[in-house]
Amino acid sequence: MPDTPALPVSTLKRWLLLLLVCLLLVAGLGGLKYLQIQNAMAFAASFPERSATVTAVTAQSGSWQQIYRTIAEVRATRYLQLRNEVEGRITTVGFTGGDNVTSGQILLRLDSREEQAQLRATEAQLQLAELRLQRVAKLRADKMASPQDYDSAVADKAVLLANAAALAARIDKKTLSAPFAAATSLHTLEVGQYLAANSLITGLTGGAEQRWIDFDLPQDKANLEIGEPVSLSGPAVASQGAINTPVIATVVAIEPAINQASRARGYRALLTDSDDNLSPGAVVDVAVQTGVLEGVIRLPATAVRRSSFGAYVYRLAASETGASAPYRAERLPVTVFRAEGDEVIITAGLEPGDLIAALGAFKLNAGMLVHVVERETLRDAVEAAAP
Repeated sequence: MPDTPALPVSTLKRWLLLLLVCLLLVAGLGGLKYLQIQNAMAFAASFPERSATVTAVTAQSGSWQQIYRTIAEVRATRYLQLRNEVEGRITTVGFTGGDNVTSGQILLRLDSREEQAQLRATEAQLQLAELRLQRVAKLRADKMASPQDYDSAVADKAVLLANAAALAARIDKKTLSAPFAAATSLHTLEVGQYLAANSLITGLTGGAEQRWIDFDLPQDKANLEIGEPVSLSGPAVASQGAINTPVIATVVAIEPAINQASRARGYRALLTDSDDNLSPGAVVDVAVQTGVLEGVIRLPATAVRRSSFGAYVYRLAASETGASAPYRAERLPVTVFRAEGDEVIITAGLEPGDLIAALGAFKLNAGMLVHVVERETLRDAVEAAAP
């Protein structure tokens, strides 16, 4: 093969010079970038480290009353539906719908003229039977009447007495009176109206100063005893205090068996000193204490943050010497048992004495410097977070 011709010396020198120039250019640009980065780092270092200001609370171990909430129906302690036993035409209506009536007050009379006429005829027959019985008794004493005549006279009088009593009872059934002092329901009764037997006359609601509160509890919560208190709240009891201020009733009766359909047990509580605005049929909220959970930590709701990995809080630990803020934020996962109003019940993840960021915790990240406006109590932190 023929030999490859060598490059001329002048050409090689030119390539070497070009390579040297490129290297010097790259080195110059690298040095310039290095100086820019150093200047930027020095400029950033001239600013203080980012920090945030929050309120904080000190975690304290305590107990929490486990509350089960349900709804209940208000019932009158004395209530009945007044109905007529016999048919008839109305002759007297002695009340206006919605009135308060007294015990024994006549509410309704039905036409009893036919029965009264029959009663007078029976009473006349009874007088005649009495005279006949007296004559037969005298004749018997004189041995002039047989025992059968005397027995027949006694039986005739007894039959007439029974007939008179039956007519009097029927007349009495056509007069309806209030069995106790009560408030009446609305009605459309009019004099001259014909009523069939078992027609509804009115509802009578008594005992306005007391109310029964009927509610059910699931079988796993049904551990109340007679005499235990329950808390009532809601708009229906607002007239007895502030809207969210509970009213206390006392358990007075318990169903002996679990309902097979709902698997719940029925309870009845008595509310005394009830006002007229808590009407029978109203629905109220009932809170029942079902147990006590010990060793929990209560925090304001603003302290707890949530992510796809669960709930967490920021514990505030002392920062290093020379830092521009006294605390650094540490992110700690926690176990939330439940939320209760403006508070959250924590069962795991914290220790008593931990300083926890409360209001303003949303501004923090792990490792951030923190300034604290510390609240002395949990209540202060909750009130500060309230709108």
